[in-house]
Amino acid sequence: MANKYLLGIDVGTTRIKAVLFNIHGRQVFSSSRDTRLIKSGSCSEVDMDELWEDVAETIKSVILKMGPGSKILAAAVSGQGEGLWLIDKDGKPIGRAILWNDSRAESLVTELENNSPISESIFKITGSPLFPGATSVLLRWLKDNKPEQIAKAHNLMFCKDWIRYKLTNLISTDTTDASTSLLNLETGTTSVELFDHLKIKNLFPLIPKLFTPSEYSGTVTKFSTNITGLPIGTPIACGAFDVAATALGCGAIKDGDACVILGTSGCSVVVSDILKKGPNDRSGMEMHAVPELFIKVSATMAATPNIDWVYDLFNYDKNFNNIEAELGKIPAGSYGLIYHPYISLSGERAPFYSPGASAQFSGINEKTTPLTMTRAVYEGVALSIKDCLKNQDPERIFLAGGGARSLFWAKIISNCTNLPVFISTETELCARGSALMAGIAGEIYVDIDHAINHINKPRRIDPEPDQVAIYDELFNKYVQIQKKMMSVWNS
Repeated sequence: MANKYLLGIDVGTTRIKAVLFNIHGRQVFSSSRDTRLIKSGSCSEVDMDELWEDVAETIKSVILKMGPGSKILAAAVSGQGEGLWLIDKDGKPIGRAILWNDSRAESLVTELENNSPISESIFKITGSPLFPGATSVLLRWLKDNKPEQIAKAHNLMFCKDWIRYKLTNLISTDTTDASTSLLNLETGTTSVELFDHLKIKNLFPLIPKLFTPSEYSGTVTKFSTNITGLPIGTPIACGAFDVAATALGCGAIKDGDACVILGTSGCSVVVSDILKKGPNDRSGMEMHAVPELFIKVSATMAATPNIDWVYDLFNYDKNFNNIEAELGKIPAGSYGLIYHPYISLSGERAPFYSPGASAQFSGINEKTTPLTMTRAVYEGVALSIKDCLKNQDPERIFLAGGGARSLFWAKIISNCTNLPVFISTETELCARGSALMAGIAGEIYVDIDHAINHINKPRRIDPEPDQVAIYDELFNKYVQIQKKMMSVWNS
């Protein structure tokens, strides 16, 4: 009997992945390659045509791993959120795509935030704070600084929309990506008022038609079949931005569930069945890939880059298990050493906004060694997660992202947050979320609940009371130092 698969495509900031899953959500084959980032100063970009070529090659590579007679039932793409992806009337890119971690619009954000009535009105509409990589902010920046590019623009889209457009020749976006900075969350529709506040009302028509993430959104064309190897006519779901897709893929689909993504960004996502816009606490309220649910997203600028940095600093072998076994011998709290994980050159955006924030160690003493410092880095990122989740009252955490492979780190996070942590047996949870959406669009599953019921149950880790107490005390000092450093970072 021929094997049948669902294809989930994850176009991330650093890696492109194409993963084939069986209908029970188990990874069978995968292929990946690096995203070709173009960085210069405050700018972070990708060449859109190069990205499509790389995605197409990644898809082709995973298809070649299938056995004879195997069939792909449906596919979907998820991708990095926010940023700005523009095409002209012929469907060709206008310049490079500007990514979410680009900081060229910092001064514009400062200007807008200094105008309290405007910034407060925008927050009330979108439920998300202004930040330099937001699509709406970048539209305004481009209008002010590169009007010749804006004049050519026919549609804006997001990362996954660009790839889906190349697969299907249909232009659209979905509610999750649009909800990051383009929607009125109360109505679930695009907001002319928002564009008016930003003085870009004339650009409102650039927004394409909206679909829900699991909605059928075209089929593979002959053109893309020739390039990717995907069979012509394969159904394609609209897809979602990577955060929402990952939350779905790990099983965070109920009110009170949290999904923590340990990737380039440290993303803490709390699922809610009601809209909670509340005070502007640097977290964004967005739509989930699950109908009628919202996600409150606190996305830091860097999570795993902190780990990469300390491993490179001490020239460790990247066999993480060996190093983590040694780190496990060091007491919780690293002998009082505290690390603030603001290592990004763009500073920090959650749970506070400071372009000048920087990473630092506090509490170095005679017991401080390279291994102690390394453990403190793991703990520092976990404390940052606790900082992002405070006042949100999640009931449990599902871990995702590359860092979720670390059982050592998962235990620290459980103890820092005093919450049960769940780890999936699968690693590519963003791609799995996409595959589940594909399964709904391709009518393999009836709905989200039906899809989730097909996948395997995750492993549970419970907090240890003695270590919870240690991390509670450490967190109090972590926050005190953070507050005292704010005037230095912002000077």
